[in-house]
Amino acid sequence: MNTHLKRLTLAMAGAAIITLVGCGGSPGGGTAAVTPEVTTADVATRVIDGAISNALVCMDKNRNGECDASEPQGRTDASGNLTLKVDKADVGKFPLLTLVGIDAVDADHGPVTEPFAMTTPPGKSSVISPLTTMVAQAMESGATEAEAEATVKGQTGITVSLFEDFVKVGKPATGKNPGDVARMIVITTQEQSKVLSASVGTQLSDGTVLSKQDLQKAVFRKLLQILPTVVAEMDNASGAGDQKAKEAAVRAKIVASLMTKEEVKTAVEANREIAKEIAAGPQPYVPVAGINLDSLNYLDNANWSIRILGNSLAQATLDSQNKLQVFDRRLRNNAGQIAQWFFGSNPADNANFHWNGSAWKQCGLNHTFPVTVRDVNGNNSSNYCDNYSTNASNRALVDVAGKTMLSVYNGIIDSKYTNYTIANAATALGTATFPADSKLAYVESTRLTNSFAYNPGSNSLVFKFPQSTGDATACNAPNPATAVTTLEELVAAFPGLPCVSPTAETISNINGVFSGDAPREAWGSTTLGITTVGTAPVLATPTSFYTTNTYIRLAFTAGAAKEVTYYSCKQRQITGSTRECKALPIKGSYSITDLPDGSRFMSISNPPSNTAHLTFDKAFLQRNGAVHHAYQDKMTVSRSVRLNTVGTQALLSQLAVPPVNPELTMPLTAASYQGTWDFRGTTEAFAFNIGTRLVINGTNGNNTIQCFDNTNGASFGCTFSVTNPATGAFTLTNTGNGNVATGTFDFMTGTASGINTPLVGTPGAFVGQRR
Repeated sequence: MNTHLKRLTLAMAGAAIITLVGCGGSPGGGTAAVTPEVTTADVATRVIDGAISNALVCMDKNRNGECDASEPQGRTDASGNLTLKVDKADVGKFPLLTLVGIDAVDADHGPVTEPFAMTTPPGKSSVISPLTTMVAQAMESGATEAEAEATVKGQTGITVSLFEDFVKVGKPATGKNPGDVARMIVITTQEQSKVLSASVGTQLSDGTVLSKQDLQKAVFRKLLQILPTVVAEMDNASGAGDQKAKEAAVRAKIVASLMTKEEVKTAVEANREIAKEIAAGPQPYVPVAGINLDSLNYLDNANWSIRILGNSLAQATLDSQNKLQVFDRRLRNNAGQIAQWFFGSNPADNANFHWNGSAWKQCGLNHTFPVTVRDVNGNNSSNYCDNYSTNASNRALVDVAGKTMLSVYNGIIDSKYTNYTIANAATALGTATFPADSKLAYVESTRLTNSFAYNPGSNSLVFKFPQSTGDATACNAPNPATAVTTLEELVAAFPGLPCVSPTAETISNINGVFSGDAPREAWGSTTLGITTVGTAPVLATPTSFYTTNTYIRLAFTAGAAKEVTYYSCKQRQITGSTRECKALPIKGSYSITDLPDGSRFMSISNPPSNTAHLTFDKAFLQRNGAVHHAYQDKMTVSRSVRLNTVGTQALLSQLAVPPVNPELTMPLTAASYQGTWDFRGTTEAFAFNIGTRLVINGTNGNNTIQCFDNTNGASFGCTFSVTNPATGAFTLTNTGNGNVATGTFDFMTGTASGINTPLVGTPGAFVGQRR
């Protein structure tokens, strides 16, 4: 949101300045010459998508998104250039704004057919472009110019300065082409304005009307949020033909990402609430215990998940740096079993490590993180989980007291907020209303930094296979996989050479006979996974040979300097294995960062467009003699809604979800240990084909317990209980032979230890680890 500053008024006292030399005037007895003080300065700028002529440019001193008659302004020449004469005291203090109308001409793209606006951060006047506009918008949440530029670069894949004249400089050697990204931003802005132009002049809930400037501000904000999608569609359209064909392809694809009329109305009304807070002036900070409902996924009263941000009274009391402390609580109920944890999407994620700049760190169950008090513009900043990420956010607070919960929820959904989901909302919420003092916050968060991170569980380990040479005979040999220990070994082990057999595979079952492609190409052991596009299930009794899903994978190109090849692959329905990969036209690269503790992190650049939906970038980590699948969260701008304490407790009560007391710490529960655990004898080396596997299933709604003999994959009957959730003490019994194992889980390290009579393996002491 724009920071509204009071107009700066300059007063001049008197019409002239008289200078005296000594007591008696000039040495010659006359009056000394007076040099008038220079009070103006020239500010040169250039407006570009291509060079845009006849664009109106002004210094937007009141930041209202309009070129008022009192503000310095002018029109660009044929090369997009303009020099504004401004008050000297105003230089560097205010943004430059350009309004590009249908009377303007883009030297590269022709006459402008749909008007749009662009701006710059204060002090950055040499170029006004779509890219400077995105940086200026990112700064509206309180980010510094450098932080905002880093965020936009992270979202777009641009590696050069966003303030340079990309028309003159041309395409850089690495990263996305700034000119291409800028063009996609312009056409997205135009499409958005076209869709919503009829909204201008419509009445808002407070009786005011939606203005052209309101719409412009909302469009800028939306653009910042969907930049990764815009860039992905740009990549997808790369083979569409000439420039006009590419633009047409992007215009057709981005429609689903654009704001709706309801969404822009909500955004404008939120902006109005912030304007009211600004007009009221700074308010004294009063510490109080409280909570916010950050996310809600509700199926019924025995199956739901929530995320709560909050603080006790002590945590709300400002420290010596004028910051409060905030906790993060995640709770998930599956069939009455409630798991509780701090970090990530599953309890096992709480064991994740991240590099905080000097060491590998974890954040415990009741970790708190520092947050600044929101300023009069609704902005604050936070350092989440000891430099896991630093963030800036902006908040607009709306009163929902007396409104029905269903109407508020429907408004949230209509405005495309996705962090609250309530199944059968009309039945679940009924006619209940929010009590007095209930408020709903509209929050925009900008990630300013991102750290290297990984999960230490066994599932993150990278294993190589003997068949990585592409030899079909070796592919079928029963050779065990071995753990990769260095990044150099990783590169050598995954060259993307398929294991080829001349004949097609065939599956026969009660549903029919299904054949794969010939020759058969197996790629699973020579490529590494990034993501799966699609949600089709893997079936024990398949109905076809392949699913409709697509695997996106990578390999390290043989003989090429740090080059990465990306693949689109088919998924075998009966096992989910990787088949028939095709190289994508886009190429990536990798770089290795050596950290002070001896660990090494591999970043992968320029990912394909069909990974744009991911919130992280794929990476690998060499640490403690092993290589792990790792990640680095993307630089994102996200939006969410959050109910305050009163509103949260009222909604949770209506849904029969237990209340959250911010004065109490969060304990571990038995369900906090959900996941897959592998046990083996203390003298046995870890391998997936050794020992016993325990699956505590907390994701399918029935909390099933399953046990397997890892040596042959066969399941056996078992019972399991966590006898002390605080310490992780547990008992596991093989119901087939009555043998018992007793041990202890360590929630944070993801390890286990204990003593057993032989469940399926060697009796005596055992160790374990979470996958």
